[in-house]
Amino acid sequence: MFRTADSLPVIDRPDAAAVCVEVISVGGADGQGAVVDATAAHRRSRPWPAELLSFSCYVSTDGDSVLTYAQWSSREAALNALREEGDGPQEGPYLGVEGAHSLGAVPYRLYRVVRGGAITEPEPVPECFPAAVFPMPGEDAACRWIDDLLASEEEVEGEERAYPGAIAANFHVGLGDGGVFVLSEWASEKEAAEHIEEVIQPLLDQAGGGDAGARYTHALTLTGP
Repeated sequence: MFRTADSLPVIDRPDAAAVCVEVISVGGADGQGAVVDATAAHRRSRPWPAELLSFSCYVSTDGDSVLTYAQWSSREAALNALREEGDGPQEGPYLGVEGAHSLGAVPYRLYRVVRGGAITEPEPVPECFPAAVFPMPGEDAACRWIDDLLASEEEVEGEERAYPGAIAANFHVGLGDGGVFVLSEWASEKEAAEHIEEVIQPLLDQAGGGDAGARYTHALTLTGP
């Protein structure tokens, strides 16, 4: 059983012990819609695992990709799900969509959440979700990289992080390989894009380089009964 959620997933919900993230390349808005539909249909066609808290799809604003974000109540359940699905490269038709391809889902845990200091009450509903992945040699290195990046930001920008439109930045650390996945929440794409250009990309350059990634909008969220 499943249902379509009436609201966005809560990224920092305390009962989520792990998440599985997959980026599916599609190359066009038509492909994005087809992948979202096919991925959701695939999830709906199977029994809903008791440990699966939510399954969400996001589409990039450049039309190039779909991002899926699945929250699990335990690491073991998330890793078992990846083994059952198969975590190797998937080329060619993806879930029935010709031309779509993915390198497979990756498991993460949420490590740090930084909230914007200029958000009003009630908190606005996020409309833009910048997402980026950074390879790391291990979990310890990933945690240090995140801590150093945020420390550099505070040194340059201040601790309040009163950026217009900034709601939250959610830093995840890979389970096993130690990669970093960042999913941010913004009130608008315009404010997110300006912040990435003016603040984030210079910080990444200072930290040794890296691509700030794509910007996404929320497409759908499925939850259990």
